[in-house]
Amino acid sequence: MTAALSAITAAVVGVILNLAIWFALHTLFGQVDAHHIYGMVLQIPVMTTLNVASFVLSVAAMIAIFRFKVGMIPTLFASSAAGILLYLAGLVG
Repeated sequence: MTAALSAITAAVVGVILNLAIWFALHTLFGQVDAHHIYGMVLQIPVMTTLNVASFVLSVAAMIAIFRFKVGMIPTLFASSAAGILLYLAGLVG
């Protein structure tokens, strides 16, 4: 039973990591090229399409959580508010 639960836990962690990477690539970069290699699809971002405002907001959230130990919910609310302000200012979108 323990081995089965460990395998399920590993699979769930893998799915969450895959989703996190996919969302990060498609949030930070305006264009992502898909390359088919050995039956896999490797998504390579086009570096010139980096959204600087999204990158700065992501780094600020990481610093708040890991350096200053701010909780997840306050960081989420602050990031959401900053993202809305950046959208209304026309810097992201």
